[in-house]
Amino acid sequence: MKVSLTSIAVIGLSISILLSGCGKTETTDGGKATSASATLPAASAKSTAPVKLSVLIGGTGLSDVDKRIQAEIGKKLGVDFDFNVMQTGNNNEYANQINVRVAAGNAPDIFTVSNDQMQQFSKQGAILDLTNYLDKMPNVKKAYSEADLTKGKVDGKLMTLPKRAAVPYRMVMLRKDWLDKLNLPVPTTLDELATVIKAFHDKDPDGNGKQDTYGLTGTGLDVFAPFFGAFGAAFGSEGNFTIKDNKAVYSSTQPEMKQALTYINSLYASGAIDPDILTNKGNAAATKAQKGQVGVIYANWSDMFKDEFVKLTTDTNPNAKFIAIEPPTGPAGKFNGAFDYSATDWRIALPKAIEKTPEKLEKALAYLDYITGAGEGQNMVMFGLEGTHYTKEGSVITPLPAMSELGSTYQLQLTGRDELPYLYTKFAKQKAYIDFAINLPYIKVYNNFVKTPEGLNKSDKDRFENEEFIKFIYGKRPVDQFDDFVKTLNTTYQLQKYVDEAEKAFKEKGLIK
Repeated sequence: MKVSLTSIAVIGLSISILLSGCGKTETTDGGKATSASATLPAASAKSTAPVKLSVLIGGTGLSDVDKRIQAEIGKKLGVDFDFNVMQTGNNNEYANQINVRVAAGNAPDIFTVSNDQMQQFSKQGAILDLTNYLDKMPNVKKAYSEADLTKGKVDGKLMTLPKRAAVPYRMVMLRKDWLDKLNLPVPTTLDELATVIKAFHDKDPDGNGKQDTYGLTGTGLDVFAPFFGAFGAAFGSEGNFTIKDNKAVYSSTQPEMKQALTYINSLYASGAIDPDILTNKGNAAATKAQKGQVGVIYANWSDMFKDEFVKLTTDTNPNAKFIAIEPPTGPAGKFNGAFDYSATDWRIALPKAIEKTPEKLEKALAYLDYITGAGEGQNMVMFGLEGTHYTKEGSVITPLPAMSELGSTYQLQLTGRDELPYLYTKFAKQKAYIDFAINLPYIKVYNNFVKTPEGLNKSDKDRFENEEFIKFIYGKRPVDQFDDFVKTLNTTYQLQKYVDEAEKAFKEKGLIK
């Protein structure tokens, strides 16, 4: 049964709903009455003044262009935004502020939360159940997959709106001209790639008569992700939750992790690895590759194949040419590391109390819907202002020179973005690399579904794992002590409680039976 808004008005309900070209509300499910579409509380008399909405997220801060775009969104929707980004390098600062504000009953109208906070605030009844409001957001309903929505659910209820996940960017890239000079084939196996890495350090690939080049660089231990993948080990700086034989398992404790650490320790001992991988920050690793100091890099395609970075590479050596290669094949096959299929950068929450202010609630829902899916709002947070940053003919977006001033407008994209149209538009020349990265094989992990057990300190466990992995790889702790490392995880850090939480979460999400 479909009920028009006019009919609803006749029976005496006063509803103020911002519709995106939709004059009907779906109230049936297979012919049975359902509450899938919520009725917003009655609003007071209409006002022409913009509705004030406060938004708080963690990040690096809005640029002047970001602020202009957000102000334009406010004009379009009749909203006066108080949009704040808490600038912090420590995620706990933001989380602590949200915890305090929610506890005090003065939470922002829209804010972001972690998985643990979502679970906690849901249990407390502090955040709004969005399940019955999804029909008020047709763009969200269309743009979000069930897998996306699952990330925001607690006990089957949609308690937050997760930011839609980005696609994979990372890949192995190497100097093809150095390969040719040393008469080496493009490596396809684990041992072949190790041979190339060592040759790029030992055999003077740049021809300057000095042993001043390294074979492999990247940022952090993640540089070894494809090597771990070749052994079937789902590596992270701390462990990953994955599924084996229909059970939740923790990657750090698995026998394949020990095998991978043994191999990588041997590779590191060759001296061919950039000694600064643990201290490389920002674009430091990519800069070394662009300057001809390193021949293999594991990083985002955008770090090497954007036009400006290709130019930096060829400015150093006109004959320099990087190519992308598939991850090396090893005992378990080939995997470009692990990819968290439960990951989301943040989850958007509305306070339960916003229901007491219907005009705020309807504008908050309208705002989230406006910036989601194909259309004017999503275009603004992806591409900027039409006529200034891009032109549009039909569905085709053409960048204007001013689009380069945008950066990524990433923090305005609360609900994420339509990733491939965005990338194909902004980086048309790099389409082949974009597609290449997306189609690489990954070990599936689901860390973001697992909440921290009560009374345990996850950061302590994570710190211990990261420190021990560094010791194993750098030869500061013998790999034959791996079993003792696992024992410490199970005793001192009560790992089984985390695994039990993973088992529970995976069953709830239907990942295991």
